[in-house]
Amino acid sequence: VEDHFFNFSKVKIPLSALGNISTFLAFLLTLRSNQGLARLDEARRLWSKVILNTREMSNLIVSFIYPVDKQLALMLGRHVAIFAWLLKSQLRSTKRDDVVDIVRAMLPNKQDADYVLSQRQKPAAVITRIRQVIAHLGKQHKLTTAEEIALDHTAHALSEVITSTGRIRASPIPTLYTSHTSRLLTFYLFCLPPALHLSGLDAIMTTLLTMVTGFAMMGLDELSHLFEQPYRVIPMYQMSKRSMLAVADCFTCQPPALSGQDEEISNHRSSNNDDESNNRKKHRLANRTQRELTTYW
Repeated sequence: VEDHFFNFSKVKIPLSALGNISTFLAFLLTLRSNQGLARLDEARRLWSKVILNTREMSNLIVSFIYPVDKQLALMLGRHVAIFAWLLKSQLRSTKRDDVVDIVRAMLPNKQDADYVLSQRQKPAAVITRIRQVIAHLGKQHKLTTAEEIALDHTAHALSEVITSTGRIRASPIPTLYTSHTSRLLTFYLFCLPPALHLSGLDAIMTTLLTMVTGFAMMGLDELSHLFEQPYRVIPMYQMSKRSMLAVADCFTCQPPALSGQDEEISNHRSSNNDDESNNRKKHRLANRTQRELTTYW
């Protein structure tokens, strides 16, 4: 085997010289891996903000918009619930059919669903709809200035998440850096067997050490390639589901009314003709668990 496959008598590569190359190679691989992990960590933080901001927006809608206009509040809640799914579809460049079903299911109004599906940036369409409702209620003086600012600030946070996630996806690690690291890694692994054999190792040990070193370095290089696009690794399906459940919980799991609100609500209900049906319905919902309430809505 040594005579046919490991005839390195004419190749003289000192192992010490190859060690200098391995230093630079290790530095490049470490730097690239750190960059990939940093991109992965930033992408995870941004998706945590998606869940946080959708929950905050839903809380504000329930607190400020639902008391003055229930239909608009529920319509906005449905839009916010699909925000994470639309963002997931945009970042992974999935087909349009993948989000049609969930958009049609969550937006029963055909006009709303057609508007969202027709947009190039579908998550941005949700924010546009939210700001449209804020402006409409503001003109009717149904929202105070502080309430408008709070809603608009949260809408801006959602818009910022769209921009930040798009930046990570559209600006990968420079290809020149990647290609230079790959070329240096190939050169190092090509020169490693002659250097190991020249140092006195037999053919079997030379082969084993070359295979182990190549597996370790090429595996590290492959991991850095994988983390370069973190949205292929992050479980965005589960995070999108958590965001939708957080929105549903904001509408279904509301805190008990305050003492002053109890009297006001009771006086208002006494003037309605369907008080008994509403009370029976709320009594049935109050006896359900949080999971059942989320499923119901």
